[in-house]
Amino acid sequence: MVTKNDKNSRKLRDDELTWHEEIIKAQLEQWIVDVQKKAELEYRLQKAFENSKSHVSSLSQE
Repeated sequence: MVTKNDKNSRKLRDDELTWHEEIIKAQLEQWIVDVQKKAELEYRLQKAFENSKSHVSSLSQE
C-alpha cells in the first residue's frame, strides 16, 4: 500500500532530480560557451601568428 508520505517522498525525489538536472544543464551550457570562447581565441592566435610570419617574411625580402 502506497501512503501519502510515500507519494510526497517520491515527488520530492523527482523535484530534486529536476533541480540537479537544471544545475547540470547550466554547467553544460557554460562549458559550451567556454569551449566556443577558447576556439575563437585559438583561431585569432593562429591568424595573428600567420600574419606575423607573413610580415617577417616580407621584411626579410626587402
